[in-house]
Amino acid sequence: MCIMVVELVAGRLIARHVGSSLYTWTSVIGIVLAGIAMGNYIGGRLADRYRPWEALASLFLMASASCLAVPLLNEWVGAWSFLFRLDWSLRIAVHVLLVFFAPAALMGTISPVAAKMALELSTQTGRTVGSVYSWGAVGSIVGTFLTGYFLIAQMGTVAVLLSVAGVLVAMALFFGSKALLPFFWTGVICASFLVAVGPWDWARNVGERLAFRPIAYDNVHFQRESNYAAIIVEDDPQLDGVRSMTLDHLVHAYIRLDDPDDLQYDYEQVYGHITDAALASWPQGREPRALFLGGGGFVFPRWVLSKYPQSYIEVAEIDPAVTQAAFEAFGMPADTPIKIFNLDARNHVDDLVRRKQNGGQAGPFDLVYADAFNHYSPPFHLTTFEFNEKLKALMSPDGVFLANVIDLYRSSRFLGAMLNTAEESFEYVDVISAALSGPADRDQRDTFIVVGSDRQLPLDKLVMNGCDCYVLKPDQLALLRTRSRGLVLKDDYAPVDNLLVPVIRDADR
Repeated sequence: MCIMVVELVAGRLIARHVGSSLYTWTSVIGIVLAGIAMGNYIGGRLADRYRPWEALASLFLMASASCLAVPLLNEWVGAWSFLFRLDWSLRIAVHVLLVFFAPAALMGTISPVAAKMALELSTQTGRTVGSVYSWGAVGSIVGTFLTGYFLIAQMGTVAVLLSVAGVLVAMALFFGSKALLPFFWTGVICASFLVAVGPWDWARNVGERLAFRPIAYDNVHFQRESNYAAIIVEDDPQLDGVRSMTLDHLVHAYIRLDDPDDLQYDYEQVYGHITDAALASWPQGREPRALFLGGGGFVFPRWVLSKYPQSYIEVAEIDPAVTQAAFEAFGMPADTPIKIFNLDARNHVDDLVRRKQNGGQAGPFDLVYADAFNHYSPPFHLTTFEFNEKLKALMSPDGVFLANVIDLYRSSRFLGAMLNTAEESFEYVDVISAALSGPADRDQRDTFIVVGSDRQLPLDKLVMNGCDCYVLKPDQLALLRTRSRGLVLKDDYAPVDNLLVPVIRDADR
């Protein structure tokens, strides 16, 4: 159980340093398994050399100590400048190895020793071995669901690790109650809980130094760990009067509190120009209905509401804590008319489709903005042809679909796949770069906007209307299709993380 708790916590702890990606979870799962394998081997040797009852007390005690050291070690490794020079994927693997291999190995030593003790106490070898494997699996299941569904959201990762250390030291006490060291280490665990949650100044200072609690900076206005991410809203040190919202490793939104309509992200400025172009030919008095897939800082939904005050806006934001941060620290008014739904965007779209099929009010939406990201990649189920068809069923005949895409132009694998997929649903599809000079193979990652509609939009006039952007030419669109090998993303095959491997590999800090 404790091994699975630590494995799930590992993915959350390192995300604040290297993000959450295919590489992250591959490294966590692989290295924890390697630690367990090494621990099983060593544990088997120890089981043959020492009496199981005595060995278990020491092993549980060392495993407890290794878990207690994880928060501080994670901060040290995350700030180690040597790792910054490594390839991104190698840096993630080394980070996980240095922080989590030892706890996994030490906990892995316990199973063989416990198995030998069980065999010594039983005359039914087969039934005993089967019980050891069965209860091990039950513990893994309990640890997985308990952590994912409850512990991290209710306690936070550090408190979960302290609790694991406490459970392990309790087992050390059970097996080594005649020794002094388990009682001493129990005192250390209790003291750790005090400095992690205690309200006293000395507890805060010690807890911050041991990485048991976040450092309380004056410029941080919101800090919380939710089911989905570690959320921080803080004053940006380089932009006066601007706050940023960071989810794990990546900044997802900026806002100027005294002027929320001053869009800070380039792609949001492009969104604004496309929105104006899409609505320019509308008759006076017609106000748009917009659907946002992903809320983040709710910056652009508020811009639409400010520019078109009578517009109807729905936002599907999966994380209630992100919504809370937007209200408490990102300047969103408590009485906003924006309709917010805290659930997965696809679930919300499915609800709308069912409501429409049953004769209820659902849409039609004139503008649909896809802007949901986990690190650099969007959830795959929000990129597929089937999902686009559901969106189109909710859109007005002249509705416009916009999707924010991060990619490297020199690979364009994901961007091209998004283009191919949109062309399956919309008659007119364009790709716009949030750079006035346009994309080039020498560039680092760039932000693109895929625009789909059944009517031709005057996007060639965007630059003339003051938009610092570039509409890709037909030959460039053809290159995107070639580089993506014509891939259309489907529900049964949408390898988004794999397509974005070049972006994640070249990621900087």
